Parts: sequence; structure tokens; C-alpha cells
Amino acid sequence: MPSVTLSGFNNIDFSAILEAVMVQERVPFTALGSKKAALQQQNTQFGALAGKLSSLQSAAEKLSSPDSLSVLAATSSDPAIVGVSTSSGSTAGVNDVVVSQRAKAQVTASTSTATADQTVTTGGTLSLLVGAQPPVNIVASGSMTLRQLADAINDADAGVQASVVQVTPGNYRLVVTSTQTGTEGGFTFTSTLGNGITFGGADGTYGQPGDGNAVDAQDAELTVNNVPVTSSTNTLTDVVPGATLTLNAEDENKTVRVSVSRDPEALRNQVDGFVKAYNDLVGWVNEQRTAATEGKTSVAREAVVRGLHADLRAAILGEHGEGTLTRLAAVGIGFDRTGLMTVDAGAFADAVDADPSAVQELFAGAGDGTTHGGFGDLADLVGSYADSGGLVKKAQERIDDQVRQISGRMDVLDAQLTLRRNSLQAEFIAADQAMQRLNSQVNSLTALGGQYRLF
Repeated sequence: MPSVTLSGFNNIDFSAILEAVMVQERVPFTALGSKKAALQQQNTQFGALAGKLSSLQSAAEKLSSPDSLSVLAATSSDPAIVGVSTSSGSTAGVNDVVVSQRAKAQVTASTSTATADQTVTTGGTLSLLVGAQPPVNIVASGSMTLRQLADAINDADAGVQASVVQVTPGNYRLVVTSTQTGTEGGFTFTSTLGNGITFGGADGTYGQPGDGNAVDAQDAELTVNNVPVTSSTNTLTDVVPGATLTLNAEDENKTVRVSVSRDPEALRNQVDGFVKAYNDLVGWVNEQRTAATEGKTSVAREAVVRGLHADLRAAILGEHGEGTLTRLAAVGIGFDRTGLMTVDAGAFADAVDADPSAVQELFAGAGDGTTHGGFGDLADLVGSYADSGGLVKKAQERIDDQVRQISGRMDVLDAQLTLRRNSLQAEFIAADQAMQRLNSQVNSLTALGGQYRLF
């Protein structure tokens, strides 16, 4: 902005006057900006609330699922032979497992050796037959080394993996390995590649069991509670319900006891996860209240926050279902004097030991779906706040609308303030010019008066 300072006539600084006027004129604009910033901060705080509600909802949903409540732990008397893990749907029990044979993938090596760059064929076809799949032909259209032949086999993606293995210094064999264990992954092949590379077998079909393979394809063989079981893999998921057995070694003279039993500690850990998520939410609400008390921006006084805290506490303390246990307090879940959730470890363990089915019904509802259970009710309640159409999202949308309205008003005010500044500046420049002319006239009259005094 050009200077409109008048020198010599009362020393009026129109720039300072203009800035002082505009500061006053901008008071409504500044107030709207402060309100907009506060609303945006509240929106961020609601975003943090949504994250905490998501964690709480996830923890409640885990406890509302009957599968997650049937928490079982599995142990093996000899993990070096049989490893075990559980999943949902596991059935408690004891199983005796004897592994007489592990599943193996077929490995066939060439009987001939070659140097790294030696040509092993100048033409011909290697026809692979893997399991029940149609044969795959690998055609050597020109000279090939062992490594080039291995690459051609791998490129065919026929269910085998070829590699070149050094067996003595400078001498290599072609080794073909099935990509899956068990007899289903076994393979045979015929070859017209010429005399540069040879395989075991006298009838022109190679890779048959007992035909000089480095490893014959074989299925796993075991007994589970004296019931014979055969598997093409060493990982069995359907022998013990809900448990996965991993055959790590074979010993037909060793009985491995696999035990699946209830794991109350795992269930308690899930409850502790909900308690932690709830207390984290309460801590956040308390921080918002402290900020409000100190005059800082917060959402503590928002109806959705007040309603959420009250609704959660009422639901946790309320009745659920129609089973033997209808309140979470019956299993030791309650609150301390500060409002944080606690779990009485002794009461919880006693309830689970005395009647695990009643605890499960309290948490997840009746098996027929007629009742929801305490944590099912809590998951639904949290969802009414946290889901995409929930109360928190609606509060954020309301704030977004307010921010957009304020931004629009600020744009209008900013345009008006620009016009106001330009108008005042023009007026002050005109006044300055007029005062300069008056000042010039005063100087002229003073000079003329001095001339008249000479007479």
C-alpha cells in the first residue's frame, strides 16, 4: 500500500489510522477463524474417539463369539515328533499318535555328471508326468547345458523343481524334485535327449519307485488312537477336530500324547483386552473433561460423549440374557472408585471352573441365537456410536457442515474487508492530497503577508 503520511500539517499518519480501523473491522472475521479452528480440533478429537471405539468394539466382538470363548490349549508330549496347535472349534480330549512314516517329496537325479558348461543334449524331448496331470513336454531345440536344461524344466511349471547340484569338484548332476509331498506329487518321465545325460531305469521310463530315485515319493502314515491315517502332507488339519498336527519326525515305537484342554488363561486374556480398551476410552474422556475445565477445546460436553460414557457403564452393569448368570459382575467384572473397569481374578476363575457354559452364555448368548449375550449387546452398543452411520460419524458430519458454513462466511467477510480497505485507503489518500494543497496555500499566504510588511 502506498504511504499516505502527511508531513507538516499535524503529522497525521493515515497508514496507522487505516491499520487501526481494519483491526476493528476484522474482529468478526478473526472470531469466525477462531471458531473454525476450534471446530476442526473437535473433529480431530472425534476421530480419536472413533479409533478407541473401534478397538473396544473389536474386543467385544471377540468375546461375543462362541468360537472365541471355546478357547482350548494343545500340548504334545514330544513336539520333536508331533507338533500341535489349535483353532476355533477344537474339541477337548487326549489323543495318542504314532508316526511310522512322514510324507516325502520325490527326488530324482541324473546318473550322469557334467561340467558346468558342458553340453548335455543337442535335441530331443523330456516328457514329464506328475501325478494325474497331463504330461508336459520340455523340448530341447538345440544345444543345452545342465543349467539350461534345469531352467527349461522350471519354466514349464510342471509341478517339479529342477536344480544343478555339484557332487564332486567341477562335476554336476541334474536333480528334479516334486513341489509337493506324497505319492500324489510323484512323477515319471521319458527322455529322448540323447546320450549326454542319463537317468536310472532300464525300460525307458524313469522316476518310478525303486528305480534309482534319490527319494521315493511317499505318504505320511500314522495312527491316531489306533486308527490308521494316511496323508499326502506332514500337516494334518482334519484328524483331531480343531487342531493341526505337524509331523516333525517318525518313530513307530514312540507314542506321542496330544492333549487338548480348556485354557481359561486365554479367555481371561481376551477379557483383559476388553478391559484395557474400555479403560483407555475412559482415560480419554477424563482428559477431555480436564481440558474443558481448563477452558481448552474439547468434546467432553458434547451430548454424544456424555451419552456414550453413560450408556457403556449402564450396559456393563446391566442384565444380559436369561441364563444362570445374567450380570458381568457375577464373573468379577466391575469398576473401581475412579470409574475404571477391573476384573477380580479369583471370582473370574471360580466362575469359569464352576460352570463354563454359563459364562459362555453370559458372554455370547444362547447357542440357539435367541439371546445376544453381554458382549454381543456391548458390541452392538459401541457399533451404534462407532459404525459408519453411527453417532460419532454424525457428530463429525455436523461439525463439517459448520466448518463449511463458517468458511463461506469468512470468504464473504474477507471480500468485504478488502473492499472496505480499498475504500478507506482512497478516502485517506484524497484527504492527504487535499491537506497538502491547503498546506501549500498557507505557505503562499504566509509569503505574501511578509511582502506586505515591507511597505
